[in-house]
Amino acid sequence: MDLESLGAEIAKIGLPLLGAILPIPGGAAIGTALAAAIGSGSSKPEDILTALTSSADAVEKAKEFQTTHTETMLQLHLNYAQQIYASEVADRGSARTMQISTKAITVPLLAYAIVGGFIAMVCGTLLGYAKVDSALAGTLVGYLSAKCEQVIGFYFGSSKGSEDKNILLAQSTPPSKK
Repeated sequence: MDLESLGAEIAKIGLPLLGAILPIPGGAAIGTALAAAIGSGSSKPEDILTALTSSADAVEKAKEFQTTHTETMLQLHLNYAQQIYASEVADRGSARTMQISTKAITVPLLAYAIVGGFIAMVCGTLLGYAKVDSALAGTLVGYLSAKCEQVIGFYFGSSKGSEDKNILLAQSTPPSKK
């Protein structure tokens, strides 16, 4: 058993925050502290789960542990989410930078083809020019609309919320490394 499986089992017991924290980086330390708090023989995921499933007292101690350390666990989860988001932003930024620096025409041509195909397919379907099965037309429109959304996200960002997160991320201070 790994920490992800343990997290899923703990969440089923009624400890959702602990379940969410255990699989992420730093969760092993929380697991060790939890094992000590509930009186588990070791910090192995199997032993922690055995202790929790065999004793109602251990579950109560785990609930107290979750309540006591909520702030620490939320901060750990927030830091992890921030790291994931920062890596996604960097990945998108590097793709855009590469596109600008190489002046390649492949990506813009694909973007025009996808957006143009989407517009043509929707207009053709709505105006009755596309003589295809309605299920096939629905599939094509759905596929092209998803690709069109990706093109727009690449060039303009995915949403206002994304832009707000970029601003917050730029203003935040990274966690200090010890």
